[in-house]
This record gives sequence, C-alpha cells and structure tokens, in this order.
Amino acid sequence: MKRTATLIAASLALSLTALAPVGAHDPAEQGALSNVDVADVVREIDAIDAPDPGTYIVGQSRLTRSSDGLKAKVAVHNLEPGGVYTFWWVVPQDFEDGAPVIPGGVFVAYGAARVIGNSGTAVVNMHASTGQAGIEGLPALSGARWKSLDDPLNSIVRIEIAYHGQVTQAGGDIAVWRTDFWTGSACPGVGAVNLAGQPHCPVYLAATHLP
Repeated sequence: MKRTATLIAASLALSLTALAPVGAHDPAEQGALSNVDVADVVREIDAIDAPDPGTYIVGQSRLTRSSDGLKAKVAVHNLEPGGVYTFWWVVPQDFEDGAPVIPGGVFVAYGAARVIGNSGTAVVNMHASTGQAGIEGLPALSGARWKSLDDPLNSIVRIEIAYHGQVTQAGGDIAVWRTDFWTGSACPGVGAVNLAGQPHCPVYLAATHLP
C-alpha cells in the first residue's frame, strides 16, 4: 500500500509539474469575467512517464465556476469502443516553491464513468461542491489526506480521464473503477502493468482550465 501510494503521488507530480500557482483574483471579479471557460482535451501522454510533444486535441471541456463549486461538460472522441473510462477532478490549490503540495494541497475526486459505444465518443457532466472531501479511494500519504475543494474560483482545474480497458476486462462493475485513479487495465494490445504490478494504461487524456 505504501509503495502504491508513493507511485500515485509520483504520477500526480508528473501531471502537475508544469502548473505554477496563479495569483488569486477577487471572487466577484472572477465570477463576472471568467465564470465559464472552455479548454481542449488533449491526449497528453503516450508512453509511461514520458510527456509527448506531439499532443493532439480529442475534445473539449466547458467549465463553470462559482462560489458553490465546479461544473463541467466534457465531450471527447477517438475513445476505444467498449472501453471503460473514468473522469476525475484534479485541482491543485496549495503550492510550495512553485510546486503543488501533494496530497494535502490537491483536491482529487471522481467525476463520472462511461462505457464507450461504437461511435468512440462520450459526453459527460461533472460536479464538485465547495467543501467536498477528496477521494476516499486514494490512501493517505504520510498521514496527510487529500485536500477538500476550498477555492473553486481561483484554482487551476484539471479534468483527467483514465482508461480501464474493455468492459469485459472490467467485469462491468463500474463502481470498482470509481476509486481506481491511475490504475486502469492495460492499453489495447500492450498488456502493460505499472511499477506496482497493477494492470495499467499509461495513455491518459486531460483538459487544463486556468483561473
């Protein structure tokens, strides 16, 4: 469990490395000027722990912020027909020396799951409430818990999409995958496992919304 927790933290650190703290805005001004934001969903990584400079757009995420929380509508294409995908909130809120504090400064929470039809497309709606606790499915690290959502108006917001293999591999039990951030089953034809020996697909999709 400790090793798995360490790997989860390393994976989060990788995905958040390029994010730096952004100066806070007045909430009233933020709500008036940037309440709704649209960001591209890109295929971000196609090799284990290796950023792909040839990223390409596979959809869009429309984010609505308010003092009550976050809402997103995400439309994605070029997904694996019959595949199980989960959609996650990853919201770094506290930084030290320009890097997100993991886990105590990052809100991570399940948003939605889909089994993809023959079209290879999915449209999902996600919601996270201010004060909502971080995901229970990820273990605490060094006694620290994942942060609650405290600052929806002024935070970087990531929508991250994990692939868990075909629904036949997943056994059709979507509830299992709601607590399985980062540890989906192997990519098609790869049969890969992550460093903890768990079936794992290193390809993931993400949209980044800046405040």
